[in-house]
Amino acid sequence: MKRMGIAILALVALALLFAPAAAAQDKKVNLLVSRWAGPHADFQKQMVKEFPDAAVRIDDIDYGSLKQKQMTSFQAAKGTGNYDVVWVNIQWMKEYVDAGYLLPIDDLLKKYKVDTKIYAKGMMQGAVIDGKTYGLPTFAQCLILAYDSAAFDAAKLKVPRTADDLVAVAKYFKETKGSGIAIPAKQGGAAATLYSQLLFSSGGFYFDKKGKLDLLSEPSVYAATIYDQLARYSVRGATAWHHDETAEAVRTKTAPIGIIMSGLANQNHDPEKSLIVDTVKYATLNGKTGDTAANNAYWVWAIAKNTNDVDASFKFISWMTSPAIEKKQTLANKQISAITSLSEDPEVQKAMPYLSVVMKELANGKMDPALKNFQTLKNALIVGLSEIATTDAKPEDVLKKIQADLAATDFSK
Repeated sequence: MKRMGIAILALVALALLFAPAAAAQDKKVNLLVSRWAGPHADFQKQMVKEFPDAAVRIDDIDYGSLKQKQMTSFQAAKGTGNYDVVWVNIQWMKEYVDAGYLLPIDDLLKKYKVDTKIYAKGMMQGAVIDGKTYGLPTFAQCLILAYDSAAFDAAKLKVPRTADDLVAVAKYFKETKGSGIAIPAKQGGAAATLYSQLLFSSGGFYFDKKGKLDLLSEPSVYAATIYDQLARYSVRGATAWHHDETAEAVRTKTAPIGIIMSGLANQNHDPEKSLIVDTVKYATLNGKTGDTAANNAYWVWAIAKNTNDVDASFKFISWMTSPAIEKKQTLANKQISAITSLSEDPEVQKAMPYLSVVMKELANGKMDPALKNFQTLKNALIVGLSEIATTDAKPEDVLKKIQADLAATDFSK
């Protein structure tokens, strides 16, 4: 009996010794994170298990329902299953900020000594609204040039350095080889993105310095004219192509050069899909003088204002966008990070030889404005660019008509 008593006392002592640790474990912060569903989300569900400061659960939602569910959560009371962290399309940021849904993080950046200079300047600027920072950028895409270097070597052609050079290359392949350039000239958002990147890379924007619609500026007319010429010297069928068809034309040698969405570039290196695995190269899509600027499309990790734990949420978004974790995601699923230095990482370069081109464009990039009536302008441009690509209409005349039709539209907010 004495031995049994000693054993019981020993067990009690051990239980008291480990009780604080067990209690601490039980009190570990829980974070609920909202993001778009898909393969990247599946990977992140496993990866967040490594996050040391909280137990993270990712609620991945299909894109069509994501925004509505986030907005519903923003209006919920704390502790009622609301999101702590949200993955926000850059086009939604201003709307969310204006509604008071997101938490500014400037004080947290200072507190935890996070250097935002590691992110591409053009992307980081999109997360700053009215002088305050509301998140950290990630997961970017933009249009780039992809070309078959063997075809260029055989033709003794140089990589185009300006938009006019690009037209000359397209003309050469169209008139001497019967091919041309692959571009997304279907009536839709892809064509509008091509116009906007030519516009931005030529130093222009949709509006003048006073915020007035200015489609007749020299850079705008130039961008539309280049678009017209590229359509003229495009591969047959390009006026019915969006991003997927354009990328396929390049990797199957239907076109020796194309303007593709960077998110599809990894397929050029898949032997089962590509005929140019060993010869594909990349270049920036440049404007009139050789400068380049993407139409930045990306996502932002942000903190909901009604989060249950501000500090844990910030630690999570800074961890998710840290160089080590972004590199891990880049190598695993070809995710394009906002971190500029990753484009110079030898391991990343080997896995994604197009990344340095993408980062150069993103660093100088601009965004479509988050204005209430911007979609009205974009829809008009989509129709106008289709007219330019498929008829003999002069680009300047088409832009004049759009400018006149939208004269009464309020683009001030």
